[in-house]
Amino acid sequence: MFRPRRGFCPKLAWLILKSSLYTSWILGLFPFIYDGQRKKMRRSLRLLLYGFILNNISVLLFVFNGVKFKRSRKLEAFQRNTVLELINWLISLLSLVAAVVIHLMNFLGSKKVLKVINEMWSLQQEHFRSYNVLQNCPQFSHIVVQKGFTILAQTGNLLIAHFGMPENESPPYLILFVSLTQIAINLTVMHCFLAILLVYGYLWKINDQLRKMFNYFNGNRRADSSRIRNLLSQYSRLLELSKSIRSVYDLQMALILAGGLAGNIVVIFFMIVYGISLGHSSIFLVIFPQTLIVNIWDFWLSIVVCEITEREGKETSIILKQFTDIEHSDQDIERIVNEFSWLCATGKFRYQLLGLFTINYNMGFHMIITSFLYLLYLVQFDFMNL
Repeated sequence: MFRPRRGFCPKLAWLILKSSLYTSWILGLFPFIYDGQRKKMRRSLRLLLYGFILNNISVLLFVFNGVKFKRSRKLEAFQRNTVLELINWLISLLSLVAAVVIHLMNFLGSKKVLKVINEMWSLQQEHFRSYNVLQNCPQFSHIVVQKGFTILAQTGNLLIAHFGMPENESPPYLILFVSLTQIAINLTVMHCFLAILLVYGYLWKINDQLRKMFNYFNGNRRADSSRIRNLLSQYSRLLELSKSIRSVYDLQMALILAGGLAGNIVVIFFMIVYGISLGHSSIFLVIFPQTLIVNIWDFWLSIVVCEITEREGKETSIILKQFTDIEHSDQDIERIVNEFSWLCATGKFRYQLLGLFTINYNMGFHMIITSFLYLLYLVQFDFMNL
């Protein structure tokens, strides 16, 4: 499934996936190991407890030392603008709650995650053994590479912000705790990201086979219906797998996307305070725009993955519509195609936040516009202090 082949991008994507797996094991975020006898993944209670303790201790140490450091020294921007300080504390509190909830959900929902992983493994072994998504599926490798770079860029921006700001004298151990917490959250997002992306890759393969079968049916009226029945079974399993992914990562993704957009508002407000109020137009206008661009890029990649998966599911319905236009006397094929079309009409590959908002391009644009509107309201509210 993830075998590296020719081409720079697939090899780089394979390296990123392998690095993410080993890092997740080190941080206890992926408490699963392969059972050679059962030929399935299984939970490791040691890794599960190790990850829960390690990540929660890291969060607690970050909070304790961070509060202690902020009380002993206040940034110049906070002295100039108290509203910025209050908003920064509020966003920090929300981020802390999100980190604790995410680690708790990973611990409590490990059985559900295991079912998703084993179902993916079963699908790959039964139907996609010779299919390499890194090499054959368009966009898969490119999106994985982009996601890997955003994780590295976010960690790099964190280090630049701490070491590049002259007034920030954070101790090294505090930076370590912050970095571990951010990497752990980013890797959790990566797990959900890859699960949805694999569903897209398998859907693309099903649609590619349907197109080839349609061309074959055009010239051969005595086509074998068992192949369509097999694809119908694969599609049905992918649909159930998609629902399982939504139930596992629903709350985590809602917290992460909301926290990311709120963080962007704070970053822009920092730019305004440092650039206009304090008159620092050198390194501050380099650090904050770079952080903003990376955050928006990372947010948009999550939107893209959900959008292309939903579109690929709709593409299946379009291809099946072409089958109904072919005149043939095989009632078995007609019945299977109708059943396949009915399944596509009733089951959608839509990923929603808390069952309310569908994650797609339309929602992504609305969320970005809303964040800038809130920023505008904030600037108007605190205009006299800028």
